[in-house]
Parts: sequence; C-alpha cells; structure tokens
Amino acid sequence: MPPYPMPGSMPPMAPFPYPPPPPRRGGAGKAVLIALLVLLLLGSGFLNIALLLGSIAGGTTGITQETVQAGSGKDKVAVIPLHGIIEGSSSAQFNRFMTTAEADSSVKAIVLDIDSPGGTVTASDEIYNRLKLFKAKRPIPVVVSMGSLATSGGYYAACGADYVFAQPTTFTGNIGVLMPRYNFSKLMEKYGVEETTIVSTGAKFKNAGSSFRPESPEEKQYMQELADSAFTQFKDVVKAGRSSKLKGNVEDIANGKVYTAKTAKDLGLIDDVGYLEDAQAFAAKQASLSSPTVVKYEDPPTLMQKLLSSRSTIGGAVAAGQGQAPGVNVTIDQNLLHELTTPRPMYLWRGQ
Repeated sequence: MPPYPMPGSMPPMAPFPYPPPPPRRGGAGKAVLIALLVLLLLGSGFLNIALLLGSIAGGTTGITQETVQAGSGKDKVAVIPLHGIIEGSSSAQFNRFMTTAEADSSVKAIVLDIDSPGGTVTASDEIYNRLKLFKAKRPIPVVVSMGSLATSGGYYAACGADYVFAQPTTFTGNIGVLMPRYNFSKLMEKYGVEETTIVSTGAKFKNAGSSFRPESPEEKQYMQELADSAFTQFKDVVKAGRSSKLKGNVEDIANGKVYTAKTAKDLGLIDDVGYLEDAQAFAAKQASLSSPTVVKYEDPPTLMQKLLSSRSTIGGAVAAGQGQAPGVNVTIDQNLLHELTTPRPMYLWRGQ
C-alpha cells in the first residue's frame, strides 16, 4: 500500500517543470545580416586599396580631347586649361598637354584657358618657360583667355602668350611675391619653450626665418632679398612678355594690386576684353583657319575624382528620371577638397 502522509504534513511535490526555451527565430536572417556586414567590410577595404592605387597611378593614361566646336576640316584649335592653384602637379599636367599639342600636326593654334589665383614661383615659371619652348618649336598662335582670376602666378604664365583676352569680370595682375611667415617666439617665451635647433658651424643662415625664435635684422634683410630677387624676375617676365604693349612704367604697375579687365587693358597688361569663344575665334583667325575643330585637352579623371564628382546620398537614393528622393544629399566639391588638403608651399604668388 502506498505510504500515507503523517497527519499535519504536506504531501511530497513533484519537481517544478521549467518552461521549454522559446523557439529560435530569425536564424537565417541573422546569418544573412552577418554575411552582409562581412561583405561590407571587405568591400570597404578593397575600395580603400583601389582609391590609394588610383591616386598613386593617377587614373588611366592618355589625354582626352573633348570637341568643343566641330569644324569642317582636320585643322584644330587646342584649348589647354590652367585652373586652380599653380603647383608642381599643375606644371606637370601643363607639360603633358603641350607635349601632346607639339606632336599633333593638325593643331594650328593654342588657347590657354587660365582661371588661377597664382601659386608657387617655380611652377609658374616652368609653365611660362614651357610656352616659350613650344613657340620656338611650333611657331603657331598662342592666345590666353582669362576666367574669373588670372592673378599673380596666373598672370606670370599668361605673359608667355602672343595675345591676351580677359573677361569683363576678370581680376588679374597682382604682380608681386609673397612669403607667408609667422613668429611664435613671444608665445613660446611665455610658456617657457625654447628652440634648441642645432646649426652646423658657419651656416648661420641655415635656420633663418625660424618661427620659434626672435628674428635678427640680418636675417630679415636676407629673407627680404630673396623675395625681391623673385620679384625682379617676375617684372622681367612681364616686360619681356608684354614688351611695348605696356602703357606705363612696370615699376608702377607691378605694385601688387589686382586690376579689373578694363584697367588691365588701359595699362597694357591684356590686349582685349572678351570671352573664351572670342579667344578661340581670334586664334583661328590668326592661324588663317576658316572652320577649325576646337578641342579641349583634359586628363582622364582618377578613380578618386570620379567618386568625388558624384553625388552621395544619405538616407535615400536618387533614381534616374524620378527626381531626388527624401534624405540628406551631400555633394563633395573636389576642388574645395583639394584646396583644403593641399599643403601650402612657403613661396606663393596668389590673388587677394
């Protein structure tokens, strides 16, 4: 017989059963999500590598020639751009363009499209000298068309042309040399910081212009002589390039001022006021061309430039032919990015 509980006691209880675990849900979805995250990370890594290689390689090789105006014959007027701050890469690109034009016998005239606030002394001089070498090898008309700016180093380069147009709203001139410098010696003295740079015996000007210690009058004079020497060269280029066209003393004109197109013409710094199309027509006339094809030289865009020139959309997508979807749209200006990320050299000729 089964045992009976003692009076006043509780009967034994069976162990409390734990509820079964809930069924696993979304296993397949979680796996898909993880796979997508892994692919995204891998894709990001490959993209970074591609961007690095693209920026190093400079994109595809070769120079593209965009037809601006179709002509009836094979003769061409080549439009060569010189845009943005003039630096080493600008000079290298300009050399590639001029080399291409030299090798193309169908190019009968050059239009140099300048829109630049200036840049380094060396790069500006290299571009000017490259124009002179081109004209010695190919004696064809070289005409400048100035855009919004052709100041300082931009004007220096323009002096290598035969004829110069400026738009009515162009700013040009700004003939001078600028050496940006700052001195933090008083600030360092306040906080007890002292420069201890070691200079080899006898090379007392090796550390001249240091921002971290007071500048001596001797050093200041030395730096001034460097700037004045470059300025003298700049004025010599203006005199050689503009020759008898200057209407006044170059010492008075080359005062660092930025001139409007009208004033620049009155001073003889430019030849005429007009647009790019006017410069192209004038170049064709000078080369005795009745119906030339006008082509614009360009470097193929790098992978980085292709990405920066596209519109990135956050929180939405833009479908072709359907307008802009809701969301935050970010457009990256590659020229502004270049301006912000490019280190500035010590020597600059630039517009105000």
